[in-house]
Amino acid sequence: MSKPGLPPLAAFSDRQQTLMRRLLAAPEPLTADSLASRLGLSRNAVDQHLKNLERDGYVERQTLPSTGGRPSHGWRLTADGIHLFPKHYAMFSDLLINMIKDQSGGEVLGRYMESLGASLADQLRERVQGRSEAARIDALVELMKEVGYEADSQPEPGAELPLIDAHNCIYHHLASRHEEVCRMDLALMEGLSGRQVEHVECMVRGGTVCRFRLGRRLTDSDESS
Repeated sequence: MSKPGLPPLAAFSDRQQTLMRRLLAAPEPLTADSLASRLGLSRNAVDQHLKNLERDGYVERQTLPSTGGRPSHGWRLTADGIHLFPKHYAMFSDLLINMIKDQSGGEVLGRYMESLGASLADQLRERVQGRSEAARIDALVELMKEVGYEADSQPEPGAELPLIDAHNCIYHHLASRHEEVCRMDLALMEGLSGRQVEHVECMVRGGTVCRFRLGRRLTDSDESS
């Protein structure tokens, strides 16, 4: 699983993937000449690949220690370049959640999830502060998209506020095993919208979307509890 917002490694050409794998495995930055030799490519071809990857933020230059001659530079992956490679976040998260649930029970796990959602809302609150309610809901949908949800809002007949739909579940594996995980998203949405959020439909539990309804305004005591 790549970092949210980044393309999968398979989106790159075979040569770019091979080049990035070489950089990932190298303990020190590699020069373009070294990469050309290792990959069996011309220096011009390697320079072009590096130029494109540097433009998009996946590789960067680093000045190499001087050997008395003309200063030279090598190439290494940036943090975003490293994040392109698959990672087993889901496995780690599953192990951690299982441990908490086994030791402390589902209700404690649920409270942990709510605390995580509330903490994330605190970090993101400046993105919605000072906005009208409609603009806050739009900003909430955009934030959901940024972390990987295919989200949108749509009017609900007879209701003051729109429904928010997520057409995918970014925690599907975890949520299918631990329903408490959903409480994190609910706490995040409540913290940013300032309203109680009802999870009226859930993909993990047979729904076609994850659908959220915004309810009554939260009081200060609600938000701090």
